[in-house]
Amino acid sequence: MIPTVILHGYSDTADSFRPLARHLAGQRIAALDLHLGNYISLEDHVTIPDLAKAFQQALVEQGVPLTPGAFNLIVHSTGSLVAREWMTRYYLEAGLACPVRRYLMLAPANFGSPLASMGKTMIGRVIKGWRTGFESGREVLSALELGSPYTRNLARRDLFGAKSFYDPTQCLTAVLVGGKPYQTGLRRLADRPGGDGTVYVSTANLNASGTTIRFGRKPEPALVQEWPRAAKPVAFGVLPDRDHETVTRPDLGSRRLSELITAFLRLESEADYAEYSALCDRLTSSTLPADPSEKIFHTYQNLATHVSDDLGFSVADYFLEFFEKARKPADEDKVDRLMVKIHEEVLESVHVYGPDSSYRSLLFDLTDLRKAVAGGKRLMFSLSAAPVSPLLTFAAGAANDVSELAVHGVGGRSFWRDNQTLLADLQIERQPAREVFRIERA
Repeated sequence: MIPTVILHGYSDTADSFRPLARHLAGQRIAALDLHLGNYISLEDHVTIPDLAKAFQQALVEQGVPLTPGAFNLIVHSTGSLVAREWMTRYYLEAGLACPVRRYLMLAPANFGSPLASMGKTMIGRVIKGWRTGFESGREVLSALELGSPYTRNLARRDLFGAKSFYDPTQCLTAVLVGGKPYQTGLRRLADRPGGDGTVYVSTANLNASGTTIRFGRKPEPALVQEWPRAAKPVAFGVLPDRDHETVTRPDLGSRRLSELITAFLRLESEADYAEYSALCDRLTSSTLPADPSEKIFHTYQNLATHVSDDLGFSVADYFLEFFEKARKPADEDKVDRLMVKIHEEVLESVHVYGPDSSYRSLLFDLTDLRKAVAGGKRLMFSLSAAPVSPLLTFAAGAANDVSELAVHGVGGRSFWRDNQTLLADLQIERQPAREVFRIERA
């Protein structure tokens, strides 16, 4: 058996994972060579790259083998970002083979957590402050914020770069996450639809997509360019009876979690991995059906946006618009009921990234979306941006002349992705007024 290393998440310690270690030992999985990583995440100046570098040093000091496929890695929550940064920086980008053979993510914060911004508030400091000198891990929390540039750039490096380790020929990878919020005690205050109480199902999933959309002017449609993805599909399973904490306790509750973890750590071949992935797909479809009986089991998508102009400047003050395409000119003046429904019911939340509002995260209820657009409605997507100054705007000529993109209905592109994150770079045309520059005849 090869060694297994376990990494905890934000504000946690290795002690929380001793029950998992004992359970694995009882299953005869690396029983004689199992390591618990323990790192500091609450010191304000420590970053994810700092933790990745320290992890590399700790592995060397502990004598964990770093040859290709030399050990298994299990991570929880923020531990996924530490591990991905480590694998990417010290092996993928260095041109070295991946030292991890089986990489299991339990409720990973791959694209952030809705609680990260709360952790920097007084609530977070009161909860954690007595242990940390009132520090809350500012840099780590900024990386963990929904829509953060860090998680976006990391995905650019390890999912959408020229190469990726997330390929069963190099590293067997799986994500398991609970679909049940905490529902009890004070933790209910943190519950959000579409998640396990700490991460969203869609932000845990590593099977993200990326797109660049360039908005010109009407009547030309917006131009779309999909990001090539080097990573292969990653096994992804959603459990109906687990929250963010109990997903690390296969010794408790139903045996399904234990069976999934044990089966994954015993995978050997690509064929085995394909069967395991299919099993996870069936589990997810069962947990999040097309017509769920409870709101917590609706299907969601995370849309992480960054808006810039055609000169490369970030655009901080903007509004994303989803509306029904008018069937005839007279319809332009009517109340757009689909727009109201999308923005009031389907769009569950919008998080503006604190340090830079050009980055945002929008959570869509796709179960409700499908009902809203039933009957052949044509859903469009565009954006409006506030002028930089009286001389610099994002529209020319008539008002609202920014181009649009069909995202559902006739001519609509594949914009919606169940239980996933869509990273979208949105570009809008910056327009200087004529007064900015004039040329006169001599």
